[in-house]
Amino acid sequence: MHILLVNDDGPPSEQAPYLLPFINTVESAGHLLSVVLPSSQQSGAGKSHSISEEVTATPVWLKREDTIYAQLHPWFFLDATPASCVQIALGHLLKDRPEVDLVLCGPNLGCSVSALYALSCGILGAASEATLCGYRSIALALSLPRDPGNLEETLEMCKHAVQVIERLYEDADWETNIMYSVNIPSLVGLAREIAWTSIYNNSWQKPQSFEELEPVAKKEKYEDTTDDRVGDSVDAERTFKWVSRLDVVVEENKDAPEGTDAWAIHQGKTSITKINANYMYMTGM
Repeated sequence: MHILLVNDDGPPSEQAPYLLPFINTVESAGHLLSVVLPSSQQSGAGKSHSISEEVTATPVWLKREDTIYAQLHPWFFLDATPASCVQIALGHLLKDRPEVDLVLCGPNLGCSVSALYALSCGILGAASEATLCGYRSIALALSLPRDPGNLEETLEMCKHAVQVIERLYEDADWETNIMYSVNIPSLVGLAREIAWTSIYNNSWQKPQSFEELEPVAKKEKYEDTTDDRVGDSVDAERTFKWVSRLDVVVEENKDAPEGTDAWAIHQGKTSITKINANYMYMTGM
């Protein structure tokens, strides 16, 4: 099948270590792959779009030693969110290629389990965009490696991922606006038990995703605003920086209810979650 691959971690790097091994595994299974990636880290982009600036699509030919098979087409790097990469790829970049059969969003570095991750995750946002464009889509996330230098561990996760993706494409329910989230644990040499799950409905105990940096006192004039109500800023600016509270969420996920995605990963099971790509309404008050 022809697979469009979009991730949220960007080009091959320490932040996207699974990308090249996974691409080689997919192509070794006989699939045609088109690769369209954000040019920078977009993990928290969700389903947002690049609406305030022009987007440049840069064609890229990889070094031959980076891939098993010679590239038939260039990759594209876009200065855009994952969801925008999907829109631009499907609408403009692949017209010289066969029809896309599946949009595969990932592989993400680290599992995207529980509501805290799923609702902001770039690969789930990209998969939602593809689904709403009428394409089958799967968001794929692989656990952080237990041994970052263990290529065997990476290849086993990649091979298992391809098997799951192929099975879902052939046998899953693909009614309108349905997509799938697949999360794979890092357990080398063990049988891959699969659990059909729901998203663990967790929440922050308190707002803690940003930390405040040391203040810098300066006076600033807001030159670019047309709002007459805005004058001089005479107080010290306050600066904040995103901090990943991965440890907090992972610790809480250990107590996730049975049948949820977080529970499955902690049990060493591959989690598959069937998702309707909308904000599902609830009846009643």
